[in-house]
This record gives sequence, C-alpha cells and structure tokens, in this order.
Amino acid sequence: MKARLGWAVALACGVVCAAEPARAPMDWKSVHPEAIAAWKSANNAPDGVVADAASHTVRFLVEATGLAPAEPAEFFAIGPLSDRAYESLFVTVASPAAVADAIERAGVPRGVPSDIIGARLWPSGEKLTLSAVPLSTNVSERAVLAFADLLEDTAAKEEGAVLLAPFVYTGGARDASGAVVAATNIPCAVFALYSHAPSILQLDGQFDQATAYGRFRAKAKFPAGSLFELALRWGGRTTVLRRDVELTMPTLKEKLASLRADAAAHDLFVRLSFGAGTTVGEAAEIAEALSLVDGKGLKMDGPLPGQFFFRAFLPDPAWRARPGRLFQPFEVHVAADGAKRFVFVEEDWSGEGLDPVLKPRETPFADWSELPKLIGQTGETGAKINVLFIFAPRATPVSALTPAVSAAGDRIATFYVFGE
Repeated sequence: MKARLGWAVALACGVVCAAEPARAPMDWKSVHPEAIAAWKSANNAPDGVVADAASHTVRFLVEATGLAPAEPAEFFAIGPLSDRAYESLFVTVASPAAVADAIERAGVPRGVPSDIIGARLWPSGEKLTLSAVPLSTNVSERAVLAFADLLEDTAAKEEGAVLLAPFVYTGGARDASGAVVAATNIPCAVFALYSHAPSILQLDGQFDQATAYGRFRAKAKFPAGSLFELALRWGGRTTVLRRDVELTMPTLKEKLASLRADAAAHDLFVRLSFGAGTTVGEAAEIAEALSLVDGKGLKMDGPLPGQFFFRAFLPDPAWRARPGRLFQPFEVHVAADGAKRFVFVEEDWSGEGLDPVLKPRETPFADWSELPKLIGQTGETGAKINVLFIFAPRATPVSALTPAVSAAGDRIATFYVFGE
C-alpha cells in the first residue's frame, strides 16, 4: 500500500504545486485554475460535478489541501467557500449544493441528517462508496484509490474498520427554503468526519466531535492543489426502512421479533411510543431492552411528536443527587396523587468555597400547560437551561407525563424521567 500511495503522490499533479498553505483558518484559493477549467470542459461539467443516473454514479473534482498525516482531519472534503482547509483533505470545486443535487440526479434518495437536539443520533440514508483518481497530464495510466487508501483511522482496532464500510448520503440540513445549509454556512462541509448535521455525507455511525477529534488522519500528504477526481457510487437498491412502533410490556417480545425481521433486510430506523397503560417503571424496562439492540440491527431514530425519546427513561442514577451534577436542570416532581412541583435550583457562587450553594425554589402547579410560564420566570439564569428532570412514582402512567413534551418541547431539548 505504501508503494501505491507513493505512486499516487507522484501522479497527483502534472505541474509544480504552489507553496504549502499556512496551517490556520484561511479561505481556499485554487492552485491550478487552468487544469480545473480543462476538466470542466472535457466533462461538460461547468459546476465541477457530473451525475450518471444509469450507473448511479457521481464524479466531481477536488483539490488536495496539503494536509499532513501528523495533522488531524475533521473533514474529508469541504466546499470552496469554507475556511477549514487546514483540517480537511480536500476542497471540492463544486459547491456542497451542486454535489448534493448531482447525487440525487444520479437516483440516490435523500436521507435525514443526524440531529442531537432532535435525538436523531444516527445519520439516515442510502449507502455510497468512494474511489479517487489522482489526475495527471503526463501519465496515461491512473491509480485508483479507495476511501481507506486516503484516510487512516487510528481507532480502527478498537472501534471497527469504518473506513472500509459504505457511508451515508443524508443530503445535509436544509434551511426553511429547502436550500443546502452547507453551501453557504461555515464550515461548508461536504463530508465531515464527525456527526455534523449540515454535512451532506456522513460516516455510518455516531461520531461525537470531541471524541472523534484526532481519530482520522491523511494516509499521505498530497501537495496543495493536487487535483483528484472522486467518484461516488450507489448500488441502486433502497435499503433504508423507517417504522413507528408502539410498545407495551405484553407486546414487547412479539414486536421486537418483527423489528428484527425487518432489520435483516434493511437499514431499520425506529421511532417509539409507549402504549396505553405503560407505566414509568415498565417504560424503563422497555428502554433498557431497546438500548441493547440500538445500533446492533436497528437504530432508534428520535421520538415521535409529543413523546419522550426512549433514553429519557435511562437517566444516570447519580444525577438524583444535586451536589454531584455538572449543572442544575429544571425539575418537576410528580406525587402519587398527581400533584406537581416545579423546582428551579439556583446556584449561588458568591461564597468562598469551590462549589456553589444550591438554593432550590419550588412552585406547585396544576397543569402541564403552566410549564412554559414557570420556566420563563427563572430569568436570565434559567434561560441557559434546556434540560428537564421529571421525578414520578414508577407506577405513574407514561401518558400522564407526556403532556410535558407538548407543553415545553419548544423550550426544553432533553427530558429525563426518574422512577421513584
């Protein structure tokens, strides 16, 4: 492989490449505009990208940034308006919007990007493969490089060979008009190597930005401005299946078996609701069962409207103790008779100790519709909080608590339910 990569470097550019760019945020400037114009003309591709619906293939031109193997790669490819060339292998000649449009013209259905706030933790979409050809003006035979020939995954032994697996076309986050956010918004990601909703392409998995940082690196340093033609290919068979499922303890075994059957032939994404009569204690048991299969056959895909995400019923027990929390979320305590108390835990840092003095402020309330007002009354301090802990007896029906989602879901991003 080293010989192959060395050959690729030699072929990467038919003319002398310009000086290496500074390794700091900067706007990208094309090094070989004449060669880029020639490729566009030869391929009848004024945007720098070509789609072939018959073969479900997209080809597009990219420029190497000169990223070295010692430098972390947060992006495989960014768009031409990005300022992140210092942490990306390639810059696309075409905009992210043009690449996304070409992928869909090649017949690939648009997927759904991950969204941490919406509890969609898995990128959803059809799977693509990638190959790269370094362009040269003086060599007739060209090397063909696979995705894993270009990138190194330093955690492959521990986490699995993700670079050898197909990746996901999500289409990226869109604005209110349906436009590709990455086309104009920094970092203008075409293919981020961490879970980044605007990126139109994503690795098939969950990749938190903090833990993924430094995991991926260039296999070899291609001189800045070296031109490559990347090809994306789709097999043509739709594999993504989405299902909305209502679960109760009596139906859990049967419905999990049905989901396993669907997952055998599809990339299955599931949204969950809890059936009538399901208690907080039962919901926790169901959620525990789902956590064992999430990502291992099926993927839990965020909550249904007005419902809790299943992991809301799997809070860390240590969070019950206020002094040990990193911050103080809002709390609602529900009694066995249905009485409710809203608690705002103010942190007083004015003392001499290293820890704040906690000052809980309780307010009884009757209806969940009062929650937004109670939250609003916490002022500037409360405006920073978007997490709500609900404490309720294990025998409480989940349906007695879900109105909290409808009432405060626009303000609260994360709910956790503690069974008492």
